[in-house]
Amino acid sequence: MTKVLKGKKDFVHFIIGLASVILLPVLLLSIVGIHRNSRQMQERNLEYWQMIVQDITYDMDKAIGDYDDLSMSALIQEELLGILYQEEIDQVEYASALSWLEHQFTVELFLNNSLVSSFQVLGNNGFYYTSDRRIDREETVALTKNIERSGKITIFMPGADESGLESGFVTIGRYIYSYKDLRPLGYFLMSIKRTELDRIWENKDLDSIRVLVLDEKGSAVYGTKEGDWEAEELYQELTAQNAYFYGPKEAGGRLYVYEKSEKSGWTSVAVIPREVYQTSIWSLNRAFLIAGTLAVLVASALAYFLIRSVYATQLANQKNETERSKAEMKALQTQINPHFLYNTLGAINMYSVMEDAEAVQNITDALSKMFRYAVQNPLVPVKISEEIEHVRNYLKVQEYRLGMLPKVDISIEEAGQAAMLRLCLQPIVENIFKHAFAEGIRPEHFIRIYAFREGEVLIVDVTDNGRGPSMDVDDMEYVTDGEQNGRGIGLSNVHRRLKLAYGDSYGLRISGRVGKGMTIRICQPYQVRK
Repeated sequence: MTKVLKGKKDFVHFIIGLASVILLPVLLLSIVGIHRNSRQMQERNLEYWQMIVQDITYDMDKAIGDYDDLSMSALIQEELLGILYQEEIDQVEYASALSWLEHQFTVELFLNNSLVSSFQVLGNNGFYYTSDRRIDREETVALTKNIERSGKITIFMPGADESGLESGFVTIGRYIYSYKDLRPLGYFLMSIKRTELDRIWENKDLDSIRVLVLDEKGSAVYGTKEGDWEAEELYQELTAQNAYFYGPKEAGGRLYVYEKSEKSGWTSVAVIPREVYQTSIWSLNRAFLIAGTLAVLVASALAYFLIRSVYATQLANQKNETERSKAEMKALQTQINPHFLYNTLGAINMYSVMEDAEAVQNITDALSKMFRYAVQNPLVPVKISEEIEHVRNYLKVQEYRLGMLPKVDISIEEAGQAAMLRLCLQPIVENIFKHAFAEGIRPEHFIRIYAFREGEVLIVDVTDNGRGPSMDVDDMEYVTDGEQNGRGIGLSNVHRRLKLAYGDSYGLRISGRVGKGMTIRICQPYQVRK
């Protein structure tokens, strides 16, 4: 080379030519690759934030449903309705009513939910009672002005625009009607500890993310709007059922990811600052540019391979991290719902107070068997009879919690000694209680589980006669975005596990008619556990 490059000028020309031939194409390829992968990373981050908002909306609806059930259980007490039904109450009756509310009713209400802090009863006949002497009649009357008279619950959240409540409590109010003649009787208010509301998002990754919950009029029932744009125009942008958009520059260019709840009509909004959703992208761009430039200068022949290797590693790590986060969230959400555990333990407490030793023994035994079964390795197939036994234990607990069950018909004889993945049937049955029988169980309701062999395929059909799908569905493969269609996270998890274990030709299939029920079909290879 020294013979070719005779002078300093030739050496400079060689360096410039080498840089032109190698450095510029490599930099161009790097820029194109960085742009493409920045877009992919941004899409994955957006999917992750959308999943968090969906999870918040689901848990919030579940908590509201629990509050609704708790307030309804209080309003079916004959003693309470009898007090409010009387147009005039003498001193003896008044004292007797206060004594009953002070002792028996208070104990029953607090046993059902240990998070209840206080409650108030305000009758149209002038009767008033509060379990917290610090809350006087005038404060209660002021709160009742905001309670709807439709019979639905009204929730006063911390941080609400007009609630005027302390931040330590959430108050639930309901207008009371007589179930005999629909006569309006008064108001029932119940205060829940703030920790119950915080539990909705305690397991969510909300670092640097602000959460807003807006009611149907755009008022913030949770969180605080920041700036004039959010206060005046944010709600106008929330036109779809679930979507995302970027705010204006004057509002900081924040990313807004939202979803509307069909149950409450409220909208959950995750507000992600610009520095959060752009940091990872700019960091990756900077790392690629520096690595690419240094690699070309040090060894131009290896620069392209080095950049591609770094890029592939970074992308794989990001993909694995996102998939791992999704898997962890799915795994947590497919475990037994914490509210199910809390309510079951509450039922055990109630039966123990009533000294019904046999009931306590039965429900405790069923619950312990469920947990013992659930914590074992979910990837090891079990006999179909073991999976059925787990479903029976779940139904036993539900019977004690709900007071009654639909008719249950189980037939697995045609399946022989078949084996199936653990925890596939129970999430489907649980989904029936949540959605098919969401409005309550009636005497004509039933659940049928029928397992049989069809060639080399094991088929298990789970059929109900509940409210069915939102539109008629013939036999089709289950759609994996079931969370958005209201079919539940548990079904998506079962569908995905079957595909991962046995291949894309297996999984869940659905069929049903509006108002006439639905069938969820499990398809997997027929195998016998050795």
